[in-house]
Amino acid sequence: MRKFTETEVVENVNIAKDIYRLKLNIPDIVKSVEPGQFLNIYFQNSPNIFPRPFSIAGIDDDNILILYKVVGKQTEKMSSWQKGYKTVVLGPLGNSFDLSSDNDISHVLVAGGVGIAPLMFVCDKLSLMGINPYFFIGAKNKSELLIIEDPKSRLYISTDDGSAGFAGNVVDHFKSVINSIKKPVSVYACGPDEMNKALVNMGVVPGIRVQVSLERVMACGLGICQGCAIKTKDISGNNYYSLVCKDGPVFKGGEIIF
Repeated sequence: MRKFTETEVVENVNIAKDIYRLKLNIPDIVKSVEPGQFLNIYFQNSPNIFPRPFSIAGIDDDNILILYKVVGKQTEKMSSWQKGYKTVVLGPLGNSFDLSSDNDISHVLVAGGVGIAPLMFVCDKLSLMGINPYFFIGAKNKSELLIIEDPKSRLYISTDDGSAGFAGNVVDHFKSVINSIKKPVSVYACGPDEMNKALVNMGVVPGIRVQVSLERVMACGLGICQGCAIKTKDISGNNYYSLVCKDGPVFKGGEIIF
């Protein structure tokens, strides 16, 4: 159940170019979080600033892990938070990925940039279920790669400039090896919309199921402001609007209208 909670920074480490791993001590909610959900983090010294949503990247004892990229004033402030700094969070928010425990399914994670965050949590959860997933990770270049090895998965690295791994985008990398992966395939994805759209189109092929975690600018995180509305459709093809913060952020591929 979501709740406002005061939390303390346990760790805030620069792990790649402009990317940080933030560890927050939140024992009250850590046992209830699921892969795909997110937290709203508030900025105590900026009362007129809306909170920012961040995907949960994993749990560590009583701590929740967050990955973030410095892209503006608020994330720049976050990068200066030291151990012991106190702030307030609201969460867990949103829905979660549907993780099948069927060993006859090939589980494939596809991450673009910092979209890797919720998929790291998915990978941890699948590992606890005894599943060794395929993990496709894409970045602009080698300096922005967050993982270069992972004993919990079969790792496939790609960079747009070819500085590490496959030269090209992560979807093309996935397509290049899809025929060697046993079907049916369950794809869990998070990244830029163009990446998500390409994967959703792959989901039209029999034997491939796609779930996508969408990234959107949010104000409240509760469905009140309706600032994160997207076009979706039901199984009959009827169009309607969904809220990423409340109805998502995870959607079945066939539900999203890009």
